[in-house]
Amino acid sequence: MKALAYDALMAPLGWVGLNAARRQLVEGLSGKVLEVGAGTGLALPGYPDSVTSVTAVDVDLGALVRARARKSGVALLQADAQALPFTDGSFDAVVSSLVFCCVDAPATALSEVMRVLKPGGELRLLEHVRAPNPAVATAQDLLTPAWHKLTGGCRLNRDTFRLVEATGFHILKREQRLGGVGEFIVARRP
Repeated sequence: MKALAYDALMAPLGWVGLNAARRQLVEGLSGKVLEVGAGTGLALPGYPDSVTSVTAVDVDLGALVRARARKSGVALLQADAQALPFTDGSFDAVVSSLVFCCVDAPATALSEVMRVLKPGGELRLLEHVRAPNPAVATAQDLLTPAWHKLTGGCRLNRDTFRLVEATGFHILKREQRLGGVGEFIVARRP
């Protein structure tokens, strides 16, 4: 999805709570933070002053150009979550918002996140996920092929929580919202 179209689609969602959810996602962070899938930088203005540096990566160069205007002092880099160009243990925290639904190999990307986090480092995700309600989950399964094409890769029915667990993260918090189709996941690298 093109950067301008993404921002237009996200604006109404921001007004009804997504902007607040993004601020909550980064609240209380400190140290060196990596934002994976930063897109157009919608979460960047919410980072607290306790964060000493933010590095934001995305595969879409056009999105990163728009992100540059959202917050100064952020290192922006075109990179794929499945092959992060950082040394092991580089970051105190990794943040991602509405990204793992689009990653082709989410287990690989989460392994990369684990690798670049310092031991004890924190992973914070805000994702839309497969609903716990069987009827809603079935609707997601039916809609996903068309939605995937329309949005350039988003999958409505991904079970991101199970992927985070399977990667070996220690789950600190799981907060389901919107009937379980949205969720915050906070996890720690062992």
